[in-house]
Amino acid sequence: MFIGGIGLREGIRRLIGLILIIIGITIIISIIYKKIETEKKQEELRNILEEVINEDIDEPENNEDSFTVGEGYKPIGLLEIPSINLSQGIVEGVTDDILLYYLGHFENSAMPGERGNFAVAGHRISDYSEAFVNLYKTKVGDKIIVKAKGKKFIYEVTDNFVVQPDRVEVLDDTKDATITLITCTVGAKERVIVKGKLIETKELNGGGEQ
Repeated sequence: MFIGGIGLREGIRRLIGLILIIIGITIIISIIYKKIETEKKQEELRNILEEVINEDIDEPENNEDSFTVGEGYKPIGLLEIPSINLSQGIVEGVTDDILLYYLGHFENSAMPGERGNFAVAGHRISDYSEAFVNLYKTKVGDKIIVKAKGKKFIYEVTDNFVVQPDRVEVLDDTKDATITLITCTVGAKERVIVKGKLIETKELNGGGEQ
């Protein structure tokens, strides 16, 4: 009976070990699938943005609503931060389903290059997008580039700080053309805020500068 009991316990341990291995493999496969799905959606957005970036949507003959991505999301532009090797597309809205795959523009904030606070949110760490994983590394003086509406808007980082989630004043409008980038800290208890000011606007011509 004692020997049989040892054999039974050993069998249970092996079974539990096998189950844990299967669970681990399933989790890894799930994460890989989510990352592949995210990359596909971001690639789709980048392809559409190649057209959107060179459209002057201020002209009445150009209909910006004709461009959509994913579940009908409206592309805004391409955000680049060379110092952290970031290049990601922005779409309208900051709902959970948008931030899973894209950077999101706060709908009531200014548009790229406009006077006011152009505010953008993104995930730092998730099973899907990790667009802003290195946002906290940006420094004062770094450049933030937004390509939209046939133009290249160049902002300069003026501040990088951490706030509590209820500090919504970071989204307040501004008199000058500014940008605010928002993501979570590790553990999502606080928010990383990067602010910048518009210092230059350049025309784009077929994806290149004039």
